[in-house]
Amino acid sequence: MLQVALVQAAAWTNMTVYDVLPQDCRHTVTEKDVGNPAGDAYFNTKDKYLPVACAECAKDPLACRHDSAAFDCSNPESKGSLVVRKIEVEVSGLDESGGYALCNDDDGKCGYRCVVPSRHLPTAVGVEKVCAGCNMAPEPGTRYPHRMNFDYWDYNVAALLGDRGGGRWYSLRKEDEGKFWRNAKIVKVINAGCQATALDALVAKRGEGCFRSCPQPLNTSTPCWVDCFFETVLGKGHNTSVTPAGGMEPGDVTGAWLQGFNSDDPAEFGCPACPSDGDCPFRPPPGAPAAAAPLVEA
Repeated sequence: MLQVALVQAAAWTNMTVYDVLPQDCRHTVTEKDVGNPAGDAYFNTKDKYLPVACAECAKDPLACRHDSAAFDCSNPESKGSLVVRKIEVEVSGLDESGGYALCNDDDGKCGYRCVVPSRHLPTAVGVEKVCAGCNMAPEPGTRYPHRMNFDYWDYNVAALLGDRGGGRWYSLRKEDEGKFWRNAKIVKVINAGCQATALDALVAKRGEGCFRSCPQPLNTSTPCWVDCFFETVLGKGHNTSVTPAGGMEPGDVTGAWLQGFNSDDPAEFGCPACPSDGDCPFRPPPGAPAAAAPLVEA
């Protein structure tokens, strides 16, 4: 099980965390939500279903308007030119009792703002556990009348990487800097498409038979590819049950998810660091899955 790295240093603790966000927003850490490997891998892994979920929601927007599984259809951190960052930061403590803040790009132009949903006054850096059956990933049919395949995918990925993998998210509010967190350092920034190649390749290898049966085995925006991806990661019953059988281990997913940061060599599924400013493009190697089609907002 991968957990966030902790090293005690006097009254402060060093944490290594990650986030995914638009490439133009990559220069600052303040007012951002970050996660440990399993926490951020949950975000990226569940987003594989967005081509299916967003197309379905476009048919009936009202049915998906308040569905947490479809929330990222309109999230700037789930589409467009994205990067993934490795960050080191010192914290003075962690608050798991309601101090986690939702930090979002309110204007679509890197105008991030953190809001604590409750009246709880944070006593340290706020923490949110990735969890299946909570507001983050409700059990299908308990909060909404429909039971879509993507509702099961959201729930089951949260169970895999949250409940079993120990996924956590942390909020770095501006008003807490210097008091609860300090000395944030962006260690490496990589293109999100490059970062995804290691996990995509691992899943493609393990689910080779399923992917080979798809009309377009390398097109990540097709329902067949998405279904094979989640069948491989989650196991049989991935789209109809909250207890799928088989699937991958959390450490396999997070290990592949981290691979892009471990090297700059694409032959090792490593990713070169983005330039300090401007575009951070990625040219997939021959035979890599095709990028998903642009998302349709719900």
